[in-house]
Amino acid sequence: MKKTAMTLGRGALMGLGAMALLTDMAFGQTAPAPTAPALAFNKGDDAWMLISSALVLLMTIPGLALFYGGMVRTKNMLSMITQVTVIFCVVCVVWFLWGYSLTFTEGFGVLAPFVGGFSKLFLAGVKVDSMVETYSLGVGLHELIYICFQMTFAAITTALAIGGFAERAKFSAIVLFAILWSTLVYFPVAHMVWFWPGPTGIATGVSTETAGFAWQMGALDFAGGTVVHINAGVAGFVGA
Repeated sequence: MKKTAMTLGRGALMGLGAMALLTDMAFGQTAPAPTAPALAFNKGDDAWMLISSALVLLMTIPGLALFYGGMVRTKNMLSMITQVTVIFCVVCVVWFLWGYSLTFTEGFGVLAPFVGGFSKLFLAGVKVDSMVETYSLGVGLHELIYICFQMTFAAITTALAIGGFAERAKFSAIVLFAILWSTLVYFPVAHMVWFWPGPTGIATGVSTETAGFAWQMGALDFAGGTVVHINAGVAGFVGA
């Protein structure tokens, strides 16, 4: 008799458990979404990014300026150095005004995988303590430092492109090229390759439909081989 009662009790508990599970499924109750750790920064990371930004700056001025100046005739050397310097300055201004927003923000509709939006136009919303993600979960950088680091790559890529048609364009045309090419080519290409939900987005299951088109195709470009070198090489070839 006692054994029968115990069996009935176990059956009742199992039945209650099944009813609870069915009730949860019926009302659409799901397990809580996974959470990612809060972003934290390290002073060493920030310092190294600042040093890296300075190194890319030196690669352009005086590095690239002297390199391209040595490839042209003596009478055009000063002109070439000036062109590289002015391109760097112009692209830096363009980057702060709309370049960063078009590269590292989410775009709109069908254009989302190809170019970013205007949510950070003129660096809107960027503060001294703003943080951005790195490739490691929970590891962040101060956004202003990241903006400056990426700015140097935008500038040197545009300057690299003019090597294909050195001595063949007016100074005014070079300045116009710097503004238009960086806006219409470099920013979309950089967005397609480098914009993604970040490790937090991947860990929490955020949709990757608005990530960059090339990133969705599996492109990984940590050193700029696609965004910088191939991009500038094709531009120089077409310009020539």
